[in-house]
Amino acid sequence: MTGHHMAQKATSTRRSLRLTPAIVVGLDGSASAKAALRWAVTQSRLTGLPLRVVHAWQVTPVAAAVAESGAGDYFEAAAADARARATHWVLETLGDDARQVHWTLEIAEGGAGPVLVDLSEDSPLQVLGTRVHTGIRRAVQGSVSHYCLSHAAGPVVAVPGPPAEPCDTQVAGELATVGPLL
Repeated sequence: MTGHHMAQKATSTRRSLRLTPAIVVGLDGSASAKAALRWAVTQSRLTGLPLRVVHAWQVTPVAAAVAESGAGDYFEAAAADARARATHWVLETLGDDARQVHWTLEIAEGGAGPVLVDLSEDSPLQVLGTRVHTGIRRAVQGSVSHYCLSHAAGPVVAVPGPPAEPCDTQVAGELATVGPLL
């Protein structure tokens, strides 16, 4: 399956998932994403809305070249790998709440900001972690939370990470191999 066909399939899947109202939560493995997920769990309990946890990833130019050269299974393998790592992160973050709150996980290929805005178009709420980006990192990567706050059709809650808790570099590094969210 080519990247174009996979993008079409992902778009139709995204549209069908929008039919059920859910709180959309961004995932990238950082301490702020953990705080956002925990906040969203509380909101889910208060409203009865399920959670749709979203991890966006992008194909690097090198990977795209490999895939174009005939290694078409790369996209499916990369998505499966991203799903496995993201599932582990969610289960670890939620602990016992993973069984008590209705949640789904969606892995989407694309830039984190546009993916989250697209997937939250009909959502009653979008929740994401935010952290301070300064200097060259902000200039190069931009801020996903700023993008979502500026472009989302509905309400967005940006949850800061705990000041004393550094980013879980092992998990964030593993998730970043398929593309950071925030």
